[in-house]
Amino acid sequence: MIKATGKLNGRDTLFIGLSFRNLDHFRAGPGDSFIHLEGSKIGLPVDLVLFSGITEADCVTMLQAGIGVNTKVEISKRQKN
Repeated sequence: MIKATGKLNGRDTLFIGLSFRNLDHFRAGPGDSFIHLEGSKIGLPVDLVLFSGITEADCVTMLQAGIGVNTKVEISKRQKN
């Protein structure tokens, strides 16, 4: 995995490059595969967690325990499930 921060089109951007091994890990364990990035190690004020689910609905179900009044959730309008 590659992690980098920089600018893209003048905007602060976090870049994450996943290898086929990372992607295979996600495909093999939807709902049980997570990548946790410590933000402080790459100059960010927050950590980042990448996770997988078979559908967007599965992803929302995994997040439900941590969703509160200050949580912002965006689901792709292009979803097909």
